[in-house]
Amino acid sequence: MTNTLTIDQLQELLQIQKEFDDRIPTLNLGDSKIAYVVEFFEWFNTLETFKNWKKKPGKPLDVQLDELADMLAFGLSIANQVGVSSEEIKEAIESSFKDTEFHKMFNFKDKEFAQGAVVSTPQIIFKEFYPDQLAIVIAIDIAYNLYTIDQLIDAYKKKMKRNHERQDGTADAGKGYV
Repeated sequence: MTNTLTIDQLQELLQIQKEFDDRIPTLNLGDSKIAYVVEFFEWFNTLETFKNWKKKPGKPLDVQLDELADMLAFGLSIANQVGVSSEEIKEAIESSFKDTEFHKMFNFKDKEFAQGAVVSTPQIIFKEFYPDQLAIVIAIDIAYNLYTIDQLIDAYKKKMKRNHERQDGTADAGKGYV
């Protein structure tokens, strides 16, 4: 197993997300960007890096990956909405991965980095620091550095299955998903 994301995997993920997004009549880029940032914070909260009073801060791995999968979903949705190709995404990921210092930076257990990430993520998404189509790179970089790409893909596929069930009314009934 290599910790990389292939073009075939990207195409599959973009297609899975498109099929789900096609079910959402109110889908729009602005809301997707807000959701992406919210999901970043929900994922970050699972790390509990700021909870220095706990002996073992951090939610279980499956909870962390579930939230990161939500972030990936909105990154994929943004990419689909702006019409970016899997090849363009792959190129952006490879470009970010060429810089080994860049990878060392993604240490969310480092309080200084974590603070900077918390402050800068909304700016990155809303102030055009990154083109919209590159929002997905952040989720992939997090997976690459803290988990594995395969773990993220597995969590994403499980989450999308659940999201379809929610839209079908067969899961989480009464919680406003349908």
